[in-house]
Amino acid sequence: MPKDTTCTGQQYSASTPYKLKGFRYLMGYHSRVCKLILSKTNQPYIYIDLNCGAGYQPDYRKFGDEALGSPIIALQELNRQGIEPICHFCDANEESLEILKRTVEKLKLKCEARYWLGDNKDSLLNISQDLTSSQFQGLVYSDPNGKQDFPIREIKEVFQLSQMRRVDLLMNVATTYVKRWESNPKANWEVYSLEEIITGHGKEKIFVRKPENPSLKWTFIYATNWAKQKDLTKIQLYSVDGDIDKGILDHLFNPKSNPLPGIYEDGSVSIQGNLNFDIQNSDVLDSEE
Repeated sequence: MPKDTTCTGQQYSASTPYKLKGFRYLMGYHSRVCKLILSKTNQPYIYIDLNCGAGYQPDYRKFGDEALGSPIIALQELNRQGIEPICHFCDANEESLEILKRTVEKLKLKCEARYWLGDNKDSLLNISQDLTSSQFQGLVYSDPNGKQDFPIREIKEVFQLSQMRRVDLLMNVATTYVKRWESNPKANWEVYSLEEIITGHGKEKIFVRKPENPSLKWTFIYATNWAKQKDLTKIQLYSVDGDIDKGILDHLFNPKSNPLPGIYEDGSVSIQGNLNFDIQNSDVLDSEE
């Protein structure tokens, strides 16, 4: 469960540093790969954050973590590679969007930004009608809070557009929550099964990250149409077609059948130990590219 809630209503738990450090690594990798492509095609890079938040959370420092959220991390990594993206930041909290605007300006981050207040399903469909380029490179990021309200139908609809074929998808998923909501009649939103969340976006290649929390099992779902995409072993992100990720998927869908370290044979959970956040800097080019 969340350890705390920030001043703008965003939740923070022991899994947040694992997510943020993994996100920074992936954005650094994605930025470097796309930089090579953009140098040849001159296509714009589009970044869509469906749950952007304020981008700056000083409350994070109470837990010894950096104070930056996904939109700022994404811009930092993209700008580091000389990419000035087209950004669409979506959030239901007006204060969060105002803080994000000020933070982008204060840090002098370079982008063409639009801010969308309201339900991200509506925002995403409106964004799709605002696409002016014939082809984009880029990333859509979805990281909802506890109820795991992913706009899967809208994501799939947008990815069917020819302009978005080369735009990838990253979702941060608490798979235990998803499994609980699948059969909960109290859910007042459109509930998708874990299988639908993992495969229902329309992308051809899917990668899943090994969860660090044996209870809630937060994980990244990364989806792309790039045939040459390889595993990102530094952040334990593996293709669903490989043996390693088949074991991870088995654990996510049925923890008792193949328990990961920290989960006993009877399905009970051990107390989580210290997490290893020592991920090599994403600036270092390696075989993952």
